[in-house]
Amino acid sequence: MQENQSKLNTPPPNQFNATFGFNLVSIPGISTPFACRPINEDLGIANSIFGFQEYLFPIENFQPKLILDCGGNIGCAAVYFANKYPDAQIYSVEPEKNNFKLLKFNTAFYENIHPINSALWDKETFIRIGEQEHFNPLGFMTFETTADDPDAFKTTTVAKLLAESGFDEIDLLKVDIEGAEKEVFSAPDVDSWLPKVKVLTIELHDRMKRGCSYELFKAVSKYKWFFAFRGENLIFIREELIT
Repeated sequence: MQENQSKLNTPPPNQFNATFGFNLVSIPGISTPFACRPINEDLGIANSIFGFQEYLFPIENFQPKLILDCGGNIGCAAVYFANKYPDAQIYSVEPEKNNFKLLKFNTAFYENIHPINSALWDKETFIRIGEQEHFNPLGFMTFETTADDPDAFKTTTVAKLLAESGFDEIDLLKVDIEGAEKEVFSAPDVDSWLPKVKVLTIELHDRMKRGCSYELFKAVSKYKWFFAFRGENLIFIREELIT
């Protein structure tokens, strides 16, 4: 897939939009149907991933086998990865029900993408979804709760995803989870799975939850990485992958 800075175009509302509530969009280099809601936030994410290619990494001959897409949103990253790395198994985790509905539609054409309606956390427990005021209206945050909460559902962890995948290493861990990275990178078991990550790309949300950066850098500082920025993402690459 070549780097493409062009904007995506949304067709005018049609019967598809009237029936399903979202529009099909045309994405250069993507042959499968892809749908977005007619809102700026969805188009902004799609442009960042498919246009700017914020997940284009400075690594030669990188052929990941396992990709964990944590914070799958509507499936932009998963579809991008599936086209760029067709031999990879991609587990895309998204908690919010409307996002997940679109994620399932957009990834249904790829046998190697596995949608998971859950949220990444530091342990297996119960969380609920809440909106954080003054930020992106689609930037849903997760909050720990109890099993008897009517809006509760079970979380997952990096260690659990890795174990259930059948792989020994995580070639690419993508994290964009609206502040829950604080819990994930302060988890008691972080040193059981972080050394198994070859490439980590993460968007931090200290503006939504204080302490995210602190917990991330405390965890990653124990290991040697090549570090870079791309868009809003911090990229950590194991040094042995850099030539």
